[in-house]
Amino acid sequence: MRGRLASLLTALSLVTSVASAADGTHAFLLQAAGVNRFQIASGHLAVRKTQSEVVHGFAHQMILDYSAAGMKLRQAAADAKLPVRDALDERHKAAFDQLTKTPPGKTLSKAYFETQEKVLRDDLALFEGYAQSGDNERLQVFAQEMVPVLRGHLEQLGKLRK
Repeated sequence: MRGRLASLLTALSLVTSVASAADGTHAFLLQAAGVNRFQIASGHLAVRKTQSEVVHGFAHQMILDYSAAGMKLRQAAADAKLPVRDALDERHKAAFDQLTKTPPGKTLSKAYFETQEKVLRDDLALFEGYAQSGDNERLQVFAQEMVPVLRGHLEQLGKLRK
């Protein structure tokens, strides 16, 4: 009886760890898609609602970089045979909604850069975490490739805000 109970507990533990890993991968996919969608949408918003050439240049770069990242994410998910939804997650939706309520012009330019700094820091932590301990090899490689991109955006943003 004890042997069967031990086997059952071992099997249950394995199922729980597999489910937990799947949850981590699912959460990463959802958030990574949110990162891409947010950067593209907020970049378009900044271009439409500001006149600043500095903001336009940064926003255009973000649109290009995250359009490419979105294609890489979709490919990584397809390689891993996982579905990916191209939508904003809750955190990025809240940040985008706040930006859409911001008046155009200099106010939006300032809010765009402030939001970018906060969002990029959070996103960098997400990608660094998955790059180090993600449970899906293909998505882990994607995360590892994105870490220097995110760091570069933060560095560029820091220079622009001075």
